[in-house]
Order: sequence, then C-alpha cells, then structure tokens
Amino acid sequence: GRGVPVINAYSTDLGANDAAARASVERTGEIVDWLSNYFGPYPFATAGGYVPNTTTGYALETQTRVYYSPKQFAKGANPSVVVHELAHQWYGDDVSLKGWKDIWLNEGFATYAQWLWSEHEGQGTTRQLADQVYSAHPADDPFWKVAPGDPGPDDQFDDAVYDRGAAAIQALRDTVGDHAFFRILKGWPKAHAYGNASVADFEKYAEQISGKPLAGLFDAWLYQPVKPAASAARGFTATGTPLAQPKSWKAVEAAHGGPNR
Repeated sequence: GRGVPVINAYSTDLGANDAAARASVERTGEIVDWLSNYFGPYPFATAGGYVPNTTTGYALETQTRVYYSPKQFAKGANPSVVVHELAHQWYGDDVSLKGWKDIWLNEGFATYAQWLWSEHEGQGTTRQLADQVYSAHPADDPFWKVAPGDPGPDDQFDDAVYDRGAAAIQALRDTVGDHAFFRILKGWPKAHAYGNASVADFEKYAEQISGKPLAGLFDAWLYQPVKPAASAARGFTATGTPLAQPKSWKAVEAAHGGPNR
C-alpha cells in the first residue's frame, strides 16, 4: 500500500486452499491503493488479513485485519472477496452504522466496490452487473420484498441487501452523473470519518453534492417492497429473461455475508 504496512497471516494447515488464499489476500496492498482512488485515503494505520483453518464460511471486515474463511478460496483465488472486505474499511468501519437497519451503507457499497473491480478486471461492467440483478428477478420474485434501506432483523444479510443495494447505487450514479457520483463516493467517508451515519444521512449528503432531489429514487430502490419501475431504473435492461451472467457474478455473490454462509 501507499505507505500503509500490510500484515497477512495464514494457518499452516490450510492444505489445498493455501495457494488460492495467498493468491487473493496477498493482493491486499494493491487493492487498498486501487480502492483509495474511489473512496479517498485509507483510513487506518495498517491493513491486512488472516486465514485460519476454520469451518465457518464467511469473511468479516474486522478493522485493519480482515478475517477470511478458507472456504472463500475453495474454488480458487477470489480477489473479489478481498475487495469487498477492504471496501468495508471505509464503508462500515471508518463510517459505521447508526443502527442495524442502515446495513445497506455497508453491504451495498462493498458490493458496488466488487462491481467496480469486475469492470477493472474486464469481467463485467457495473452496468452489466446492475442489469443482471434487475433482469434476473421478475416482479413477483420475493427478492423485491426486502427493502435494503430497512430490511428488518430477519433479512439483515439477505441477497437483496447486497444485490438490490448495489443496483440502487448504480441507479444513483445514472441519476446524478459520474462527476457527482464519484465525489459522493469519496466525500462520504471523509464527511463522517470515525463516526456513525444513517441511510437518511447519506440521502441528504447525496442531494447536497449532486444538487438533485433524490427522495423518489431512494424510496423506489431502498424502501418499496416491489421491483422498481422502469422509470426508476433508467438505463437498466428491462428484459424478463436473465441476461448472460457477467464472468464476475459468482465471485461477487460469494462475498454475501451472515453467519450462515
């Protein structure tokens, strides 16, 4: 990293998963530098990750030292999960939630970071990934019943919080334009550094930076228990049949959390 010490550790008995774990986690410094372009300077003094020999399946954004289950690397290297957990250093650790209902501020943005990485790696653009989410779930899919802006305790880590949550961020980008959008992405962690914030705070901030009224957009994408209408999904491909899955899709989905993974 740019002057940020990176400390990684691996259990000595990871067996077949060892090489893939190292091929992923050893990219921490590179990924921190890359994320800094979008989110601003890395907010802590050190970075890194550890992969113990454990049976749990999830990764966790432990501040400055990410926890990864070896299961994350059972199918080979997965730098996308490293991107997800490192994005949380800004969105989740530097700026923490006011309440658990604000979980979208963590998971939506960490997922969108994976979408940006996918584009960077030539494995599917953010637009293609958003289209995948929108087109793969028909209007009657229970997926649209979960409101990422306040999912409730049972759906805290539902797929919708990640996927619909990231699609909401693409919809925001489509609405405010890239210039304002990237100012929002970088400015938000600075505005609330080492503090707590809510989805309402984010909406207010996005309106302030973009100069656009966004209540309707946020309502349609984060709070209504229905699929956003095509008018709220400008630029989205409104096909009823799933599109060809972007190459990065499975790697992106593998980072979905919750203790059951």
